Amino acid sequence: MRPLKIKFILAFARFYGVAPLVRGIVYVFSYLTVPLAELFLIYMITKGEFVKFAVDGGLITVIASNGLAFIADFAFLRLELKIQDLLVATEISAGDYILALTFSNLIYSSPGILTYVALAIIYHLLNPFNFFPVFMTLLILLLNTSAIGFFIGSLISHVRYSWGIGAIAGTLLTILPPVYYPYYLLPHMIFELIYPLPTTLASILMQNFTGLVKTSLVVQSFTVLVVETVVFYYLSIRFSRWVSK
Repeated sequence: MRPLKIKFILAFARFYGVAPLVRGIVYVFSYLTVPLAELFLIYMITKGEFVKFAVDGGLITVIASNGLAFIADFAFLRLELKIQDLLVATEISAGDYILALTFSNLIYSSPGILTYVALAIIYHLLNPFNFFPVFMTLLILLLNTSAIGFFIGSLISHVRYSWGIGAIAGTLLTILPPVYYPYYLLPHMIFELIYPLPTTLASILMQNFTGLVKTSLVVQSFTVLVVETVVFYYLSIRFSRWVSK
């Protein structure tokens, strides 16, 4: 197995993660508008009853949005900046590129992640005992959605389509699933339909690990999430359009 190009991943993260974070801090908070608005609405409508679910949901949304940002990022870098055309002539692989973009977007969205981590601590959702399972759930979700975003972004023929497709994907994966509310409120038939979505699986795990819901679906959901991540990551490397036409 070929080793990862760590120096490239770190250098790209500095170029596409640290630099935009420093130079355009106002844009960093733009992706927080939806989860914070959801948090406010849920707090007002439920009179605070579901506010902890909204905090969990906001953290999931920030992480998932990080990965789905690949749809626009990858299309822009491939079609407009032509960075891929430079990389294909080197030893950099699609796997290296995916991890580099993932790390870059993770750095760029760190203010939002830290904001929701602070809220999770304030609402006693996060503690030293559940930190590791929560961290692993969010890390796997990040890899999962990043692979999905990379694959979809590689198929887009023009960068103008990427923004609309990214918005649709974000809605489908962060608003429709039980991210901001208990999964058991859904009718059984609907729950069965959206259960395989990575954000649904992550929500079930997060709600269980943070003590909001006790469920017997933990092992099953974690297994499905891991398997999906491996499959999507393989597909993104094997079948994505790595070389521009």
